[in-house]
Amino acid sequence: IFFIAQTILPLTMSGQALMQMVGITVAHIVIVVVDRNIRMLRGTEKPTSFGKTRDGGEFTFADRVGKSHANCVENLVLFAAVILANQAYGRANIDDLAQYYVYARIIQAGAHWTSVGEAGVTVRFLAFLTSFTILCIMGYKTYVTL
Repeated sequence: IFFIAQTILPLTMSGQALMQMVGITVAHIVIVVVDRNIRMLRGTEKPTSFGKTRDGGEFTFADRVGKSHANCVENLVLFAAVILANQAYGRANIDDLAQYYVYARIIQAGAHWTSVGEAGVTVRFLAFLTSFTILCIMGYKTYVTL
């Protein structure tokens, strides 16, 4: 199906950035699933002992990845809306901005995964602020070309 879609409409750089964000979001799920399976195989956790990783604290690595995943899902919807609207209706050149958005989201996810200290939270916030600003610029550039 991907090959057929490529022959109909080549994937732009911003389309590739969208697929990268989907991949990052899916990677979060894989990490949580692997972590849970390892803990069950070791016998340290039962299948029924896991809570929702996005609703709890940030005490374990899986908790932090779960919260980061929820954040990715929330922002993926907005990012996809801008990319797809631009692809369908606008003609703004947002390719570079879309890739910078992905870089900022990778930094934010990495900071979310690795630290709950003040420095880590500051990096996480600055990366979020950067990605959100880029998203707003992309949305504006798309809107004015409609």
